[in-house]
Amino acid sequence: QDELPVHEARRIVGASQLVGVSTHSLEQARAAVLDGADYIGCGPVFPSRTKAFANYVGPELLEAVAREISLPAFAIGGVTEERIVAIRQAGFRRVAVGDAVAGVDDPRAALDALRSALS
Repeated sequence: QDELPVHEARRIVGASQLVGVSTHSLEQARAAVLDGADYIGCGPVFPSRTKAFANYVGPELLEAVAREISLPAFAIGGVTEERIVAIRQAGFRRVAVGDAVAGVDDPRAALDALRSALS
């Protein structure tokens, strides 16, 4: 939300590159659609070990976005294998992860577990 608007990012990277927008509310998700984003990230859904935020949107935002927004949407923030159930129940099938894969002893096993939980 604090970075370049979609039209400015497109001007820099060109029309053939994907441009995404991080969203923290349904209103921001709607605006991203109108601005021409190719995909959105929704969150932070849960607390994580990599970043601290004052507020977390929880699965409730994911549910609202899944009902209304047709762009590909990724749950971001605190995504773990254990939390995939809530993410899927909210209607999401895409996630972005950091520490859940990079911060473990066996990143391949963690990635495989996340993929399995999503399918």
